[in-house]
Amino acid sequence: MRDILIIAKKELRTYLNSVSTYIVLVVFLILSGWFFSSIMFKAGKAELRQLFSVLHMVYLFFIPALTMGMISREKATKTIELLATLPIRLKAIIWGKFLAAASLIVIILLFTMVHLATIAIIGENVDYGSIFIGYLGLVFIGAAYCAIGVFASSLQGNQIVAFIIGFAISLFFYGLQYVTALIPTAVADIFQFLSFDYHLQNFLKGVIDTRDVIYLGSIVTGFLLLAEFILNLNNRMQER
Repeated sequence: MRDILIIAKKELRTYLNSVSTYIVLVVFLILSGWFFSSIMFKAGKAELRQLFSVLHMVYLFFIPALTMGMISREKATKTIELLATLPIRLKAIIWGKFLAAASLIVIILLFTMVHLATIAIIGENVDYGSIFIGYLGLVFIGAAYCAIGVFASSLQGNQIVAFIIGFAISLFFYGLQYVTALIPTAVADIFQFLSFDYHLQNFLKGVIDTRDVIYLGSIVTGFLLLAEFILNLNNRMQER
């Protein structure tokens, strides 16, 4: 655990010292502010549920962009080989990088709480419990996308290719919600459960269902184990 925290702190420091991180952050906040204003002034609704659904869509581009260089950058500069020789397990490196990305998602979501402050001032009968559970849902969904991004980054030394792979896999899990209407009901239920949006909607209703937590936790664990497998495979191939 200590090694994971060391890697996470290092990666988070790298993120916070990068100009590109702040560019992505500003774009994210501008988009969230624009959508929130549109919902509040055009639709006349002082609530965050619709904004959370929009932020989920923004994740598709935002998180792959943040995670695309996590391992691919190490591969391109050959530092991943150096890390493999250190007394730190690959698992700690992968989980540390994931934890840094997930922590950054939490930090960014904290900035969006300015919208919560706006609702608290002008709204009526605000359900704070549902709002905070909705934020928790965004954290879980964001963590799942971060794990996908780390896995995509482990496949390629090219950051652009890693972004495309991460985006494609993320789009698959996001887009499953639109497939259910086109397939038989028996199969549709399976596809619906696999869809990230289905699980997020439960959080947005103010419900914490253990099935949602277990599913998203399994996605995180599964993709990080795949990333570890890929890196171990690469190391074995280089040793031959």
